[in-house]
This record gives sequence, C-alpha cells and structure tokens, in this order.
Amino acid sequence: MVIIISFHAFPKERVSIKKPTIRDVALKANVTASTVSRVLNDSDLVKPRTRQKVLEVIESLGYIPNKTARIFKSGKSYILGLVISQAHISEIMSNAGFQAQFKGLTEKAHKEGYNILIITSAEGDAYSYFEVIKNQLADGFIIFSPSQNDTLTSLLDEAEIPYVFNMKYSDNPQDRYYVSSDDFEGGYIAAKYLLDLNHTDIRMLVGSVKGSMLSFNVERINGFKKALAQYGVPFKEEMIVPIIGQMDQSYNAIYQLFQTQKPSALLISNEITTVAALNYFADQGYRVPQDVSIIGFGPSEFFRTLRPNLTNVGYDITWTSSKLVDLLLQRIEGKTPSFEMPKKPELVIRDSTARLRQE
Repeated sequence: MVIIISFHAFPKERVSIKKPTIRDVALKANVTASTVSRVLNDSDLVKPRTRQKVLEVIESLGYIPNKTARIFKSGKSYILGLVISQAHISEIMSNAGFQAQFKGLTEKAHKEGYNILIITSAEGDAYSYFEVIKNQLADGFIIFSPSQNDTLTSLLDEAEIPYVFNMKYSDNPQDRYYVSSDDFEGGYIAAKYLLDLNHTDIRMLVGSVKGSMLSFNVERINGFKKALAQYGVPFKEEMIVPIIGQMDQSYNAIYQLFQTQKPSALLISNEITTVAALNYFADQGYRVPQDVSIIGFGPSEFFRTLRPNLTNVGYDITWTSSKLVDLLLQRIEGKTPSFEMPKKPELVIRDSTARLRQE
C-alpha cells in the first residue's frame, strides 16, 4: 500500500485564529477569572445564576479549558486510572457486575471532579501491572483482577503510588485497600433459603482463575457451609463446582455436571455462568424452577431481565463503588483512610426457586 502525502504552499500572510482564554470568558460574562475557574471546577461557591451565565459564555466562545495548565498548577491530573489486563478486559466488559460497578465508579468520580481512564496491561501479572501504572499520568489507580497480588501491593507501596483494588483479592491483612460486600452473609442467606425449600442436593458453581478461587468466592462457600451445618446437612466436596467464567466453558461445565448428577438446586456465583446455565436448561428441556431451582449472585437489575426472573443475592454496587472512590481519594490526598465495614446483601426472591416436593 502506498500512502501519498501532498503538501500545499500557504500564502505568506496567514490569518491566525486566537483561541479564547479564561480571561475572555471572564470579560464577556462580567466576572473575575477566579469565578470562571470555580465554575469549571464545579465549586459550590458560585451562585446558580452566575454559573449559568458563565456556562453560556463558555459555550458561545467555544472555550476549552487548558487541562495541562491545570495539572502544573495543582499537581493533579484529576484522572483515576482503571487498570485491567488485556486477557480479562473482554470477559469483564461482558460481565453485568462489572458494568454496574463501572457505572458507579464513573458517576462518583465525575461528582468529585475526576475522569476515569481505562488502562490495559499486556499481562495480568504484578510486574506488568506495575510497569503500566508507574508510567501513567493519573493521580491514583483502581485495579481489577491482578495475579500475584502480594507482589503488586509491595511494588506500589514502595513507589508510594495511591491505589485500591475493586474487591478483596488476598487474605493478607496488609491488603486493606478495597471495599466489599459481606460475601459470607451472601452465601449463607442463599443456602438457607434453599434449605428452607427442602433442597439438600445443592451445587455451588464458583469462578476459578488459574485453578484457584478468589477470596469473595471462598467467603460465599464458607457461608454456604454454615447454613448446611445449621440444618444438619453434611458438606461434600462435590457440592462446590469450580468453573471458568466464560460463556462456552460455563455451558460445557454445566453439561458435564448434569451428565452424571441431577442436583435439585444451584447457587451460581457469576452472571455469565448463570446465563450459560439458563441456556443449557432451555436446550435440554429442563424447567426452572420445576426441575431445578437457581439463585444467582450480583446486580438485581440484571437478574430481573432474565427469563425466568431470577432469585438472587443482590449487592449494593453503587454504594461499594462510591466508597471505593472515596477510599482512593483519601489515599491521593494523604489522609488516613477510613475503612468501611462490608455491607450486607439482600436476598431478592423471584421466579427461579421453588419448594422441593418431598417424595
């Protein structure tokens, strides 16, 4: 392919178009430049009528704030980096829980005067994440799905880079920079509800990353075990079914499970796997909930759109996202972080669960 670039001579006398400045806006709006700056920074110190007038002048002049100057003046970029490995980004983007969390993060960040920048790392290991992070012009970072988490924590702490994780990835007590819901309670209330409906042959389908389970799934399993113990139902290892959380792998894993076992109820700890399960049951003629009851974990809005409407353990993702941004901003500003207690989930009962008939 040949690319031809053509150059044209310009006349000696050229008309330059002067970009409007903050002073031009101030002059036309009959306010001070500092007032214009306060409007741009969404300060509460500006009266609504004045703010509206300044915004109208900004639009009429086509004024674009000089963000580079803002960075040099304040020492901040007002950008929060959202770091995801390239291997995980397509999986995460199709996940309803991530979509809800991303919406919550961006809304909270914008309210605080920050923008979210998505940053991808070629690999998911600690050193690849660190190399990407240290070269970015962002004030702090929200990190998704890292492996070798303990190593990454040490690297970031040593470099004094503010960061938070989007959830609990490690049992290391030093890794405190995350906000979570009470996953133990989530596993407990879901299992208890199924046991109340006479289900004892239950399988819990949980995501597996490189052969290991993330901490939030371990907590849900522990809650599941507590409910079983309270009802005198023995726990068996076969009750926990690790599944890679992608659509095809989830579908195949559920197919393999139902070739040899016929559990009466499923707890599914991943939204994509939940959809794969519904697809499999529709293909094979299983009726939900007459033949198998299902409870999902995640955003209630998503499960309400499925057919049948799914009973689910609902988490307040807007709350956790807001608190996560608050935690990161505290670290950016050098304040002592205030750590939030995990928020209790809610069991939302819909059409995918039914009482098991006693034979």
